Amino acid sequence: MSNLRYGYTTGSCAAGATLAATQGLLTGTIPDRVELLTPSGVSLSLEILEKSLARDSASCAVRKDAGSDPDVTHGCLVFARIAPHYPPCHSDPERREGEESPQPSKEKILIDGGEGVGRVTKPGLRVPPGQAAINPVPRDMIHSAATPLLKKWRGLKVTISVPGGEELAKKTFNPRLGILGGISIIGTTGIVRPMSQEALKDSITACLDVARALGHETTVLVPGNLGERACRRNFKLPQEQVVEMGNFLGFTLVEAAKRGFRRIILAGHPGKLAKLLRGDLDTHSLKSAPAMDIINKILKEEGLEEEALRTLDNSLTVEGILQELKSRGKLELMDCVADRIESEAETLLQRKTEMGVILFDMELGIAGLSKGAKKWQEGLGTR
Repeated sequence: MSNLRYGYTTGSCAAGATLAATQGLLTGTIPDRVELLTPSGVSLSLEILEKSLARDSASCAVRKDAGSDPDVTHGCLVFARIAPHYPPCHSDPERREGEESPQPSKEKILIDGGEGVGRVTKPGLRVPPGQAAINPVPRDMIHSAATPLLKKWRGLKVTISVPGGEELAKKTFNPRLGILGGISIIGTTGIVRPMSQEALKDSITACLDVARALGHETTVLVPGNLGERACRRNFKLPQEQVVEMGNFLGFTLVEAAKRGFRRIILAGHPGKLAKLLRGDLDTHSLKSAPAMDIINKILKEEGLEEEALRTLDNSLTVEGILQELKSRGKLELMDCVADRIESEAETLLQRKTEMGVILFDMELGIAGLSKGAKKWQEGLGTR
């Protein structure tokens, strides 16, 4: 771990660029570097790039450095442009020359997104619909960086932009969250921890918040792309109702239950979901062994003949087990596997939330349905 390096968030980049632009407008020179104190208490020395200074505006950028964290925004330029939002103070009839600015309020500094910064279109996020996807902590950092300019102007506008951000956003959760047109300016500490999983968990909970805010009583949790595609093929569901959880099976179940969903559907390949029966709440292959033994044990308990079991015991993958059962006309036994997973999830959530489990094969077909999933499916009237 000693070789891993901390980075800084897009929020810190935006605040650093704002600070440099502010200094440029106050002193006549945009600095080459600024010192930015982050909410975590860590001070950053940020290089300032792409400087542009005029009498009534300034623009500059900071390059995002994600450290050792795999981040699609690593290396992008985050720009801040500042311009007066009201007439300069000397033309303000309510202010005399040299008079101190009254206590600054957030209404005096308008913060907005430009090119490559997304705009929120759905409720449930920390930023209301219609606003630029600049989260509250970065907004506060930008506001603090720009506040000294209220001595020069009685109001100003800070525009944050990220060239190429619209393309980058396609590799993030933003489209699913209803954030359109670019990336989000995020960060709560200002610092990116190396190889942290916090950002992905934040994206998962944000997706759950959006689904809940849109009034969905049921959320469908899928491990990844296969589960999502299979859900689209087999069920007519709004995109925001399907939440991708990656390997964070236990975490996502608990977070979904906290948000008061009446029903939670787990939908995905049994190679991932059956790991819950071993008590594995993180299904990453480095932390959780393959699930063939779990599934074969259930099939044996459900009375599958010995000859078939001997064949399945030699299967190298869970998908191989599914195909073998299908060829023998025994795929309905996977409903029993789904029932076991459903029961385990209900136990994890202390039976406070209705559950259902849908198992898909690699061809996106339904391989198994638990009792709760069948009940939910009947309500949908689709298959």
